[in-house]
Amino acid sequence: MIMKNKKFFLLPILFVSLFLGSCSDDDVEEVVDRIRTIDDIPVSETASVDYLPINIFEIPIETDVNLRQALEDETGTDETIEQVEEIQLDDLDITLVSADDQENFDFVNSVTLGVRTDDLEYMEIAHLDEVPSGQTMIELSTTDEYVDDYAKSESLKLVVQFESVEDANNLEIRLDMEFDAKVNPSL
Repeated sequence: MIMKNKKFFLLPILFVSLFLGSCSDDDVEEVVDRIRTIDDIPVSETASVDYLPINIFEIPIETDVNLRQALEDETGTDETIEQVEEIQLDDLDITLVSADDQENFDFVNSVTLGVRTDDLEYMEIAHLDEVPSGQTMIELSTTDEYVDDYAKSESLKLVVQFESVEDANNLEIRLDMEFDAKVNPSL
């Protein structure tokens, strides 16, 4: 008789623990379901400079970029930027559009790309240490840096730095980028 009472006593505890265990799994699933990953958000910008001298210090060329608008275009809502948990550069190609005295990127040894804002310091997000010869389009290796705070700024700038071995006049380049973002609508 005592054995039967112990079984009945343990049975409610078992049901309660199963119920609580399943609720926490559902809660986790709900949070995961709310977080949306957006891959390959396209952003293209052009940058130009009248004169890029031979340099060993990587003279910067800056251009504005509006990641806020790119995210809005991708999701169809202007609230997305405030819901971003993580955003990072996934892919970057730089194309030589024109230069008065250059046909390809042979005038460049290396390239870095960074971001900055009026309030945040420069942060490198991509680089190419040795530019292959004869190329009019180069692909940079991206870092694992997240640019969430930068993307939320209205003063976001891309900073391209070339280490050049020859002068370039009236240089124009196009930056074709793809960003990946995690968005949480509950924020």
